[in-house]
This record gives sequence, C-alpha cells and structure tokens, in this order.
Amino acid sequence: MRPDSPLGHAKHIIRAALLLVAAIVVLVLGRSFFVPDTWGQYGGYRGEDAFEQRIKQPEHGGNESCDTCHPDELEEISEGVHRTLACESCHAPLSLHVANDDKIADMPIRRALGLCLNCHRELEARPDGFPQVNPRQHVRENEAEYHDQVCLECHEAHSPL
Repeated sequence: MRPDSPLGHAKHIIRAALLLVAAIVVLVLGRSFFVPDTWGQYGGYRGEDAFEQRIKQPEHGGNESCDTCHPDELEEISEGVHRTLACESCHAPLSLHVANDDKIADMPIRRALGLCLNCHRELEARPDGFPQVNPRQHVRENEAEYHDQVCLECHEAHSPL
C-alpha cells in the first residue's frame, strides 16, 4: 500500500481483522479435533457417555436390596423415625457388601457423630418440630463425655427415640 493511499492509516485495522479471521478459523478447526462426534446427541454431554454409564454396575441398592438378608432391621427402620433414610446413608454402598447376590464383606457401619449431625445439628433453616441438637450442650445435659461416637451411647441408630 502506498503511503498516500486513503487506506494507509487503516493498516493496523486490516491486520487486526486478518488476525481475528485466522483465530476464528483455528478455533473452528480445533473444535472439530477435540469435541467428540456424539457431543450434544442427547443434551449437553457426550452421547456415548449414556452407554458407558449404562454398563457400569450400580453401587447402591436401596433399602429393598437389604430386605433379603436383613428383614428384621428393615422392619424396625420402617416403623421408626428413620424410615425415610436409606440404609446406605449410615452404612456404605451395597457394592461393598454384596456382589452377584453373595456377601463379599461385612457391611461397614459409620458411627461418627458427624453423621448424625448432618441431619440433627441445630439450624434455624430446619422445619419446626424436626429433632435438632446443639451437640455439646446435649451431651453435657445428659452427663456424657463428648467423643466421636457419643450419640450411639444413648440412641439406637435404627430407632433412636
């Protein structure tokens, strides 16, 4: 371009426009290399992922899966205040205990104070009438010693009241 050309002062704008076009071309071509073909097939994720998830073995079984071997415990829970809780909330995923309908290990039991406090720690946002405790105050009022498994000294987990 000649220095006296009317576009002489627009060289920097033309360069910026060419860089922008080059960047767009690189992004569009790059996207085709990195985004899977099935992206967006069933929504905002890889369509192949639906198949990959379907072939995985489930980890959780729900309370019905416990009924086969533990009907007494399930009946006790179903009549108590913890009837809406899944067994696996306090224990562990079924897959750690049973595989192919055979017991593979003892079911872990989580007895930690923090587990109870997930639901029963005193919070203003909880509904009226929901059992809430200030843990240190509750332990002191019941003349117990505060430690990680203190709840189960007085309360039976399946039927705590």
